[in-house]
Amino acid sequence: MPRVPSKTRKKIEWLLRRAEGGLLSPEILEGEGLHLDWPDAMRRLADAEADVAALGAMARFEQLGRAIESGRAGDRAAYAAEHGVAGTQRFVSSGGARVYALSVETFPHHVNNVYVVLEEGSRLMLDCGSGAESSRRDLALGFAVLGAVFGEDVRLEALDTCLVSHAHFDHFGGANRLKEQTGARLAVHELDARVLSCFAERIVIASKDVDVFWRRAGVPDDERTCLLELYASAKSAFRAQEVDVVLRDGDAVGPGYRVHHVPGHCPGLVCLQVHDVLLTSDHVLARITPHQFPQAITPFAGLEHYFHSLAKIRCLQGITLALGGHEEPIRDLYGRIDAIADFHRERLAHVAALCASPRTVAQVAYAMFGEQEGYGRILALDEAGAHVEYLHQLGRLAIANLDAVARARDPVIEYVTRA
Repeated sequence: MPRVPSKTRKKIEWLLRRAEGGLLSPEILEGEGLHLDWPDAMRRLADAEADVAALGAMARFEQLGRAIESGRAGDRAAYAAEHGVAGTQRFVSSGGARVYALSVETFPHHVNNVYVVLEEGSRLMLDCGSGAESSRRDLALGFAVLGAVFGEDVRLEALDTCLVSHAHFDHFGGANRLKEQTGARLAVHELDARVLSCFAERIVIASKDVDVFWRRAGVPDDERTCLLELYASAKSAFRAQEVDVVLRDGDAVGPGYRVHHVPGHCPGLVCLQVHDVLLTSDHVLARITPHQFPQAITPFAGLEHYFHSLAKIRCLQGITLALGGHEEPIRDLYGRIDAIADFHRERLAHVAALCASPRTVAQVAYAMFGEQEGYGRILALDEAGAHVEYLHQLGRLAIANLDAVARARDPVIEYVTRA
């Protein structure tokens, strides 16, 4: 299958979700105040036939067209069972829990999976979106689909628990609205609970920490100012939110779902085990490798923690399906973990080769990722910094300009591979 650019993949997936609105009655859409121009989405998919085919989605597109055109309940039910509808897809665990993935646009062109897990007497949601208008819209759509397509008698307002997988804004930014609209208990791992409950403090301290990291990484003053504004901009609307349940590794939530603490991508990141299904959030993803931060910015982050957390989940027995915080389901969790670990080892070797001559973290980031725009600049610096930091911790990199660093008040650090 030919390699499809990420932007093209996201566009086709977005159009398919919108086109699936043709499987919903106008009454449902209008009742929820939702606007899915599915005829336009179908036309655009037809115009992008080559991309649809390259993604292996042509059979799905054609099945969708037949289901819409026939109007038969059986055709629509068959499509929904295989592909879901409008970004909402159903899975069933070995213990009978119904796990629904709701596709939510948390930021422009950035999509999260929010999960609703239902059993008798338990209505749990994993993550709550960003709180942005698009996020609220897609959550409303998801719950409408749960009732209209899958026959679930559940509403957002009737949830009893919301477990925030980790304190990154696309996963917890909707917590204020959730607590206003529902009686759900908010559960967060102890290392991330402070981010929500002391949010203003977190933003101030984190901004200071990233500024120090960027300065030492060799980012010029004017660019650091722009990056700091960008770093805080999306988070300005959130208010500190008290947490109802503070979680630790091994705790049980709901009817006995197991919490697995997996620091690395975020200090308090957790996976939730629902029988043989593992909700991996951003710890393991189907296609991309989860973003890494250096410990210099965030304690309990960093590649050392991430490698240990990968190994921890690799040792879990009996997981037949993994569902990530983004992208599609993972049918072979163990193989995917091995592939991610191999990827980072290859990237570490690349960084070591780049530092054959002295380089700053900013220079390593540019060599690895080229010129970046917007938030991509921050992500590139984080990723490069995490790998440089890990190699330095292992003694494979040394500080090349140690005398200058010793003399300077605000040093820019250069790293070189040790012979």
